[in-house]
Amino acid sequence: MRRAAIVLALLLTASGAAADDPSVLRVTPTWPAHWPMDPAPLTSARWPALPPPLPPRPPATDAAARVLATLAQIERAQRDAAYQHRTDVNERAGRYRWDCSGLVSWVVRRAAPRAGRAMGGERLTARGIHRMIERAPRDRARAGWQRLGHIEEVLPGDVFAWRTPPGSPSRHTGHTGFVVERPRRVEGLRDAYAVRVADSIVGPHEDDSRAEGTAGGLGTGVFVFLTDGEGQATHYGWHGTRTAGYVRTPVLFGRLWH
Repeated sequence: MRRAAIVLALLLTASGAAADDPSVLRVTPTWPAHWPMDPAPLTSARWPALPPPLPPRPPATDAAARVLATLAQIERAQRDAAYQHRTDVNERAGRYRWDCSGLVSWVVRRAAPRAGRAMGGERLTARGIHRMIERAPRDRARAGWQRLGHIEEVLPGDVFAWRTPPGSPSRHTGHTGFVVERPRRVEGLRDAYAVRVADSIVGPHEDDSRAEGTAGGLGTGVFVFLTDGEGQATHYGWHGTRTAGYVRTPVLFGRLWH
């Protein structure tokens, strides 16, 4: 997912005081009114800090463990990495060029074969992966996929995905990747969780492993997801705790089995 115009609006000004609480910092929107974006729900007079990682917990399934092992192997081996829409992988040469859904499709098919078969013969877009999670049951796995009901259930090796909402200037269908650390609450943002993910992008997230000015590709960084207070993610913040404008779209989390 490239940093399109919508991403350029995410690190904007925050100043002044909230009308109902003069001690709280307020974000002043500077993006077009029709964009599906809401100001950061700040609850203090300072930008929130990125919370430290929670104590690690093992992946929930063998498939999720294989996902993490596959990602680690790619990160060790990649010498020619880039974000591009056509998947071009040559493991012997260390070449891994793909977009977000190309990465997820490639890894799932190798690490979770049953879930990969359910994806069909063609590579899915981020919207298609979102649909796979959306159609999966919560109480059990079906065809290697299970939908998680609360963000605090998410563990390393799980999949995330969202669709680009109507009104967004982005031409992409959405975004997808893998969770690599447990979600942790963010102090100073209402009902917010910081989540380290592995994905393929150009342009870094917060605390990102990819250097600025590179061709992108697989790396890790931190999103912040806003929730509805009941564990359902309703917005994403591309730049983690330094995001001023959160994009309004349901974010789903799925678990791979077998």
